[in-house]
Parts: sequence; C-alpha cells; structure tokens
Amino acid sequence: MNQQNTRPEKQEKIATLLSQLETAGRRATPQRYAVCQALVEHGGHPTVAEVFERVRDIFPMMSQATVYNTIDALEEVGLLHRLDIANHDHTHYDLDLTPHINVVCRYCESITDVFIDTLDDLLTQVSERTGYKVDHHIGLVVYGVCPKCLAEGKDAPSIPEGEHRCQTEAHPPHLRKRHRRQAEERSGRRQRQQQQHHHHHHPGNRFCPRKATLREDKDE
Repeated sequence: MNQQNTRPEKQEKIATLLSQLETAGRRATPQRYAVCQALVEHGGHPTVAEVFERVRDIFPMMSQATVYNTIDALEEVGLLHRLDIANHDHTHYDLDLTPHINVVCRYCESITDVFIDTLDDLLTQVSERTGYKVDHHIGLVVYGVCPKCLAEGKDAPSIPEGEHRCQTEAHPPHLRKRHRRQAEERSGRRQRQQQQHHHHHHPGNRFCPRKATLREDKDE
C-alpha cells in the first residue's frame, strides 16, 4: 500500500477523513493515515481484520487495537458506520453514508451496494407506520443469493407448502456449522458464568483442579 499509487480522488477522501478527525480533536498520525488509506482503498465493506492485513505491510508493529481505535474514532465523529450482518463472524464498516441498500449473499457473504431514489421515502414510511426512529444513513440490509452463487447452483431449495423447517437448517451448510459453533460458545460462556456465580456465593470452598480436592480458605 503506497501513498504515491493512490489515485487523486482517493487521496482527497483520505485527507478529508484526517482533517475531520483533527477538527474533532484527534491527531492525524501516520498510523491513522494508513488505516484511513486502507479503508478508502478497500472501497467496500471491510472488517477490522481486512484493514489490519492492509496496514501491517507498512507498520509491521501496529496492533489490531490501533486499527480498532482509529475506526472507533471515525465512527464517533460520524465518518463511517458499522454494518452488522447476520451470521457474519466480524463487523463490517462502510464509509459511504449515502442511504443505500446492502444486498448480502447468504452463501459467499459478498455485499453489494444498491442505490435507489425511493429509498429515503420508503424509510420515512417505515418510521411513520411503526413509530421507530429510523437511521436513514445506514439504509437497509437484505439477503439473497448473488448471481455467481446462483450460476454455481447454490440456491437453497424452496420449502414445500405445509412443511416447516427451523431457520438454522434453512441456511447453507457452512452457516449451519457456524451456528453450531456459536451455540457451543454461548453454552461455554453460560457454564463459566454459572461457575463464577457459584464461587462468588460459596467462597468457603474452592476446587483445586490439579489435586482434584476441596481445600478450605485460610485466614490471612
């Protein structure tokens, strides 16, 4: 990633991001420049991991925490917004604050931007009918199957009328595996929380895993 190879319009976008960060009281450091450059040059909906991969060639010692902090600062100033996609392991970020539709493929997880003139009116109607305060700049997220995956025959078969299938089983195999893994992680977290709750309310006895024996706490 080289500044000299960045096109003028992208350099202008990077400069604008840094200028607005400085206006908000954030210093324009070389590390922040690299993060902004990676976001702009990606041109899509990158994750922190994807941005980190782009900047580590310039700053091998940069940590992911620095990338997170810069992206958080950009979000706080209102220069990008987070895009939480169902069933995706990581949060995506979008520099385009123009109201638009994000179309997500259920198989390859690609994200495509669609801009339509009537979207703002549609979101206004949604707000009026529901009473919700709708964030217009975030737009909409819809799910489907992209042309590439359709051509590869990955479209899930429709469910015959009268039959019902749980939402997880209706997803592609790789997403079902992810759901199972996430369910196992949630179960593990619940077990750890229950153990911590037990130890908190029963401090007299502690379990020593090495000796597999109960030991009494001694007074200091």
